[in-house]
Amino acid sequence: MSIRPPRILAPRKQASPYDALEQEMMAERAASLSRAASRFEDALAVWRRLEDAVRADASDASIEDARARALDEASQALWALVVQREALGFPGTEQLMREYDVPQVLRARLGIVRKPAL
Repeated sequence: MSIRPPRILAPRKQASPYDALEQEMMAERAASLSRAASRFEDALAVWRRLEDAVRADASDASIEDARARALDEASQALWALVVQREALGFPGTEQLMREYDVPQVLRARLGIVRKPAL
């Protein structure tokens, strides 16, 4: 009769060379999602500041132009964040919109790509 040691004491399987690659890929996925979220947070903050400035002084055309550009940048950053999340398999775009309190004007522009003026 043979006696086996408990499984917890059994030697662990050898690490595959692919494990290190998989770990590095997972780290890069997390970093890219973090970068996309940071870009969106920054663009959203800029747009909100300019939106408040337009409400305070609606007669300044330069602020209105900057606000329009900031809206384009924020919508592009939101689109990149949504695509990145979906590519990684994270569901719940609506939850993302609620968490960041994304206004309807920005939601309506989601995915619209404008050609830059020459």
